[in-house]
Amino acid sequence: MPGIQYWFTGSALATFIALLAAVSTLGYGWYRAATTELELASNKTKSEAQKARTDRVKGLLGTALASGNKLIAEQKDKDDDQAERDANSWGEKTHSLIAAAYGDGEASLFLDSSGYVFYGDGSKKSKIRNWIDGRMRRITELLRRTDLLTVRNEFDPTKFD
Repeated sequence: MPGIQYWFTGSALATFIALLAAVSTLGYGWYRAATTELELASNKTKSEAQKARTDRVKGLLGTALASGNKLIAEQKDKDDDQAERDANSWGEKTHSLIAAAYGDGEASLFLDSSGYVFYGDGSKKSKIRNWIDGRMRRITELLRRTDLLTVRNEFDPTKFD
């Protein structure tokens, strides 16, 4: 075996440096692959949880839409004040759902009637029906966009069952 002074000269030194570089690169490659796998698994879990929350919100919005249809159908059998109370109660519950799931911006949009044309006879029941109809249109528009929106992490669907 050659003396130690020959290990760090010429081609022996170059070979030693190449060996160190290969081992360190290989080690870093394994480390990077492992962390990438971990990140992918974590993102997949988060994505599945987000999809489940989105599906839950869709279901709750669908229920609110069905409740709105029911309110309109039952309106003719109620007096004006009761119809207005029921509509306001439904609207507040749905507004709270949207605010909890998507924030105040979406919730404010739910209450906005801009861009809609309503027809009626000018009676109080007609105005209530139009208000419910406008909110149902907003829910329908929101349902089309739910897959593009992120449900808030703090959203608790049990509060809206």
